Amino acid sequence: MIKEINKRVVLVHWKRFAGIDIDVFSSLKGFCDSYPDFNYHTLNNYLSKKKIPFENDDVKIERQPLIQKVTRPNLPPVLFWDFDFDKIDWRRSKLTIMERVLNKGNKSEWEEMIRFYGRDNVICSLKEEINYLTDMTIDAVCEYFQLSKNELKCYTKKQLNQGHWI
Repeated sequence: MIKEINKRVVLVHWKRFAGIDIDVFSSLKGFCDSYPDFNYHTLNNYLSKKKIPFENDDVKIERQPLIQKVTRPNLPPVLFWDFDFDKIDWRRSKLTIMERVLNKGNKSEWEEMIRFYGRDNVICSLKEEINYLTDMTIDAVCEYFQLSKNELKCYTKKQLNQGHWI
């Protein structure tokens, strides 16, 4: 699902600071109200006619389209029965989502997860971040991604935390 909103913002690149210092304003008027040294009409005419950024020794000002993309993987809501599916933050909750899809999903859902997060990111998460997978899932993950169990954080953690033998 991709939703695009076409709106322009004003990007202000300040040159006086070392590194990258950028301010974003929703309008040129808002920028000029905040920085009265800049004349709204002059900047508006310059940016409208030339379609190139205004630039001097201190600043570079340009209008850029704001494209807001709301994307999510094409995964079935049933995998996330205990979440409000429409409110899931697919980027911030990636580890929870990966664990859920790997443990409960089928191969096509794995492929969709890989398409969305990227194969390298999934493998990196398996090696460094994902804390729990079932034994059956660990075997399937190792076969699918050509990894050894010892490379998976969830497996090495499980080995360190074995329960009592009684």
